Amino acid sequence: MTLRAPSAFRRSLSCAATLAALALLPRPAAAAPSVWVIDDGEKVRADANETPFERGQDNPVWKPGDTVRLFAMRNESVALQVVVEADGVRTDGLSEVTVDLDALDGTGDAVGARLVNPSGSGLRERPIGLPIERFVEHFVEVRRPSGTRANAADSEGWEAGAGPDPKAWVGPVPDALIPVESAPSWAAYPMHVAPRSNGVVWIDLNVPREQAAGLYRGAIRVRAGVEVLASIPVELEIVDALLPDRTVAVAAGYDAPALVREVSPAGEVQMWQLLHAHRIAPLHDAVNDSDVSRQRDALDGSLYTTGRRYAGPAPGMGDGVLSIGAGGAFGSPDERSLTQIEAIADAASTMHLFGGSDVFLYAADEACGSGAGAGWRKLLRESADPSARRVRVGWTCTLDPSEQPVDVPMLRAAWDHASVDAARAQGKTPWVYGGVLPRTGTFLLDADAVSPRVNGWLSAMAGIPRWVLPQIAAWTATGDDRPRDPFVDPETAAPGPADAWSNGGGVLVYPGTPWSERREHTVGVTGVVPSIRLKNWRRGIEDAGYLQLAKGRDPVRADAIAHWLVPSAFGDAQGGRPASWSPRGKAFFQARKALLAVILGRAPVVLEPGAVAARTDLRASSGSGHSATGVAGGGILLALVVGAALVVRGRRRAGQA
Repeated sequence: MTLRAPSAFRRSLSCAATLAALALLPRPAAAAPSVWVIDDGEKVRADANETPFERGQDNPVWKPGDTVRLFAMRNESVALQVVVEADGVRTDGLSEVTVDLDALDGTGDAVGARLVNPSGSGLRERPIGLPIERFVEHFVEVRRPSGTRANAADSEGWEAGAGPDPKAWVGPVPDALIPVESAPSWAAYPMHVAPRSNGVVWIDLNVPREQAAGLYRGAIRVRAGVEVLASIPVELEIVDALLPDRTVAVAAGYDAPALVREVSPAGEVQMWQLLHAHRIAPLHDAVNDSDVSRQRDALDGSLYTTGRRYAGPAPGMGDGVLSIGAGGAFGSPDERSLTQIEAIADAASTMHLFGGSDVFLYAADEACGSGAGAGWRKLLRESADPSARRVRVGWTCTLDPSEQPVDVPMLRAAWDHASVDAARAQGKTPWVYGGVLPRTGTFLLDADAVSPRVNGWLSAMAGIPRWVLPQIAAWTATGDDRPRDPFVDPETAAPGPADAWSNGGGVLVYPGTPWSERREHTVGVTGVVPSIRLKNWRRGIEDAGYLQLAKGRDPVRADAIAHWLVPSAFGDAQGGRPASWSPRGKAFFQARKALLAVILGRAPVVLEPGAVAARTDLRASSGSGHSATGVAGGGILLALVVGAALVVRGRRRAGQA
């Protein structure tokens, strides 16, 4: 069996193994409450009973009766989900359900070291990034798949033919993650789990950068009132390696005035810290020089310190990006607006942002024929203000970047090496924005959990300087600006045709207690709460760090692993077909584990041939939540990859996939 070297996101497998599909038929609901664990690579619907994951199939971290086994570097976050499934016998379901993981205690060389959940502190709003954080998963009712009236198979997040099964994510889908300390009555903790339904608690394990390496042990304890439902042992191997604070650069945009109206100025600051803890830079924006001063602490990094109740990664590091007039706020080029921009540039220069941060004028959104790009570029270059001459001009436009009249062309889910190299030769810096299957992962709610994390892998594989999601807090109703309740209504207006809608489009964070108090459902958090999609984007960004470290040790093996996981993307993806990567979290777990073996010099990890092509239909009906596709055949030792991949060692350019 030979694995030939991948090229431009393609790989070819010569494999005698046959593929066999095993459809799991609907089963009756369990006769007793059950408790099971999965990592962060899946979403478990409220009505998904008798899944393969709870039987240990396609579950990389746990099997019934066994220990939950995880691994992490120092300065990394790993996550797991504890699913409490109520039976149909108790007509009132399960009440007062709690899920506790008090601590993980070091063993061996790490004896005496601990990861602790400081739940006894009595804090309602705890510092962001503490070692153990728990969240109640909130289910939102998805009424219909994202799409348009003209073509139900096409959407903001995927091309026709490339989206998930249209029935997979219609129904009660989990997304918002509400801290257990702040859980309101409508998403209560302790939880009430209705008969034949699931209640799920998400647990983040945030490993401090100074944590001692070693094996840590603890137990998840699940109770319904005084009744003990389960005690599941947990082992976390913290390896002697440090995940870098900076892996790949990403940015998340939002409408700052609208967000401040909804969750208060203090809430915006909390969101900056939350994003920073997920290795995501807020797309800081300025329309006057006072905006730069207002965001000073985030831009210079002083906001991300223990003195400011921050305990996450990249302490003291600034966010590294400042947009001027996001979305084309300054309109057509004119001298009066230039004066404002010069004042903003002077403020940025005073803060020493040039050189260490991306400072750019955001000229327009998908208006490739507009004269704004070339016009602003000319005005800035001819400015008498030396700081203004350092401001670059960017916009969103997916034409050939070498032919665009801007310094920072942002391409929608597109990346062609030839045109990107030509643009770079002209001094331009192309970025990527958004996500569209099968070219990239999508950020929409009604897609598989791993989809956002794919984009972290692609960032590292292709050497993309920055990936931008233009909007993460679009809490308005479809088609207008009326406030809506995203905890109840997942649909937002999709950019483009007026008859388009998307589930969770532009929403990766949810409002805490709204300042305006115009929504029925509120959370006791000053600011925002994260989503499962935000966590998976973080996972992909951290995975990118694994890939970068592995390339430093053995670039051939590292590339082989990456292309096993993501065989094709961007222009090499097959239009009208599902994405090339597996929708299951197990494949991503295996790839990350294989990269860790490269980093630590361990024996190669076995990867299953064809596993990335295995797809699972995640629909729930008649009490059955999932059916799976299995793969017959054995594994391939990555050691077999090396000889075949040597042919590309000398030809592979830095940053080229």
